[in-house]
Amino acid sequence: MAKRSIIHMIDPNVHNSPFDINMAVDAGYEVIVPYSNVTLEEVSGLTQDAIFSRGPSGVKRTGLFIGGRDIGLAMDMLDLAKKAMVPPFEISVFADPSGAFTTCLLYTSPSPRD
Repeated sequence: MAKRSIIHMIDPNVHNSPFDINMAVDAGYEVIVPYSNVTLEEVSGLTQDAIFSRGPSGVKRTGLFIGGRDIGLAMDMLDLAKKAMVPPFEISVFADPSGAFTTCLLYTSPSPRD
């Protein structure tokens, strides 16, 4: 049986953003697991729990999303998550606090040729 696609969504805020969760659903993830109130000290442990529990084949269908509102904190979390991985146990990890890195893509003007 093929492993299901899972995205773990960590957020230092009290609640994960419904926008981020909706985007994960629309992206096709089969299992979405939000974690709120995550501290810097917890990022490495959460990352390693996500990677080592699935084996090398399962990590290909596992992602980690870092949300929140603070860009600096999200970048620190991203750095810790990347450092917690050990090849071949590596997953896709992406930080986008408050849409800071994707909002410009959502609101671009059409080109003159459109």
